Amino acid sequence: MDNYVYIVAGLPELTSGFENTGFNYATVKEGIMELLSEKDQKLVEFMEEGFNEDSLGAEFYEKAAKSKNRFIREYFDFDARLRNLKVNYLAKRLGKRGEDYMVELPEADFEEGKQIQEILADADFVEREQKMDELKWEKASDIARMDYFNMNAILAFLVKAKTVQRWAELDTEKGQEMFHKLVQEIRGTSANLDLSVGARNTE
Repeated sequence: MDNYVYIVAGLPELTSGFENTGFNYATVKEGIMELLSEKDQKLVEFMEEGFNEDSLGAEFYEKAAKSKNRFIREYFDFDARLRNLKVNYLAKRLGKRGEDYMVELPEADFEEGKQIQEILADADFVEREQKMDELKWEKASDIARMDYFNMNAILAFLVKAKTVQRWAELDTEKGQEMFHKLVQEIRGTSANLDLSVGARNTE
């Protein structure tokens, strides 16, 4: 039996004082993993490979494209295209052929491509990285927009939680901003759960 509703409902109810105790991605993930099936645990483990720069390459993205999970397929297709644009941009800055370093992907419309090109043109490295992470956050939200109580909702939460952790470690102010954004989204999920439960109780 799936525990998705229970897990999503039990995601940390983050408050403005939570930052004083420290946000710990590993602890949050461990709590979620304990409630997942072995099959779903493997999805989380695979997704976390995508958080590791050393794991990324054609083989990883090929596996992601063949995943039975829609979130994994769509999120890492986006991630691969974003990285290709970054690699191409940096290679050209170094006077090299970007094509030699890019992952081969099937032709497809990439609606965020123009926005990413504009971000890459920004001279401020920190701001550039922040905007890239905000794009990833938005993409995770879009993919799981209608997935309130399933594995996609959990994967999207973990993508965002990882982002919060990253910026909390690198930049306190930005970490807090992304932290509060996650708070609001979790509260929105809780509201949807209340409505769902209320609807069932009136049937």
